[in-house]
Amino acid sequence: MKYKAYKSRRLQTPFACAFAAMTLFAGQHAEACTRLIYETGTGTYITARGMDWNDAAAPTALWVYPRGMEHDGGVGENPITWTSKYGSVFASFYDAANADGMNEAGLVANILYLAESDFGDAAATGKPTLSVGAWGQYFLDKYATVEEAVADMQDPPFTVVAPLLPNGRPAAVHLSLSDASGDSAIFEYIDGELHIHHSRDYDVMTNSPAFEEQLALVNYWRIIGGDRFLPGTINAADRFLCARTTS
Repeated sequence: MKYKAYKSRRLQTPFACAFAAMTLFAGQHAEACTRLIYETGTGTYITARGMDWNDAAAPTALWVYPRGMEHDGGVGENPITWTSKYGSVFASFYDAANADGMNEAGLVANILYLAESDFGDAAATGKPTLSVGAWGQYFLDKYATVEEAVADMQDPPFTVVAPLLPNGRPAAVHLSLSDASGDSAIFEYIDGELHIHHSRDYDVMTNSPAFEEQLALVNYWRIIGGDRFLPGTINAADRFLCARTTS
């Protein structure tokens, strides 16, 4: 497992909220999703996310889950089971999976497309299974802070299973968490291994490439300096760079 922890200069705050906006582009490939954390200047944070998906048949709805609700992983012969510690509200994807949500403690989970995602062979791990559609919900049910979630995922008690989406495309995604203090973490499975990037500085996430490569691109542009125009396309790497530079 790859785990990175960095100190941050962000202030402690008592509140966070999640905002989800969906724009559907029919007839074209569109995974132009961007998630960012905005510091309001008044001691609060806003987590915002845009979802651009190319399947106009993908319905969404707002669901509310109470605390004390029993859940299971929803896939395989040995799904993981748990009882929710926190109530939550979330936006469903294909009216089945949790795409974006926030729990009553202020923890926010966002699921974005990542073509490089590879959850590995579930059978080889021997662990209980968890559908990728419930991946974000697991965190909303169990944790109040990013730090708690990151600590618990040093040895995940489950293996994620990602079946095909209803439109036939692979459910290749990565997960971001943010909380009321402005803390942030990015969770990615690359070649079957969980990589966790944890820092308040990680306030932006888009799509491809993998997050570590995104950070390298940001460092490259820092070296170039401020006398060059930033790239301005809708490419995920360009969006990451622009959002990260201006955040």
